[in-house]
Amino acid sequence: MVETNIAKELKDMVHMRVPKDQVKVKIKTESAIINGTVHTLVNGRLSDYMTAQKGKFLPVTDARVYYLENVGKDLADNGVQREIVFINAEKIEMIEYI
Repeated sequence: MVETNIAKELKDMVHMRVPKDQVKVKIKTESAIINGTVHTLVNGRLSDYMTAQKGKFLPVTDARVYYLENVGKDLADNGVQREIVFINAEKIEMIEYI
């Protein structure tokens, strides 16, 4: 069977990926502190990545979420592990490398 150009292009597109850096961060919102990994363009700056996320949700993988509503409790005791969380970029008060 002869593969058509369109079929070949579609097959190639399935395997297309944009290389990313995994960047460990700590993010603070009004209700939680999240430690996890964001995926930025290779050699890209975190500040540029955040600027591009305005109005979007930021995917954070391997995330540990500490809810601030548990005031008075040790934060280390109230963390919840999640494979991925999506954070409204407009709600981020602070982000830092860890």
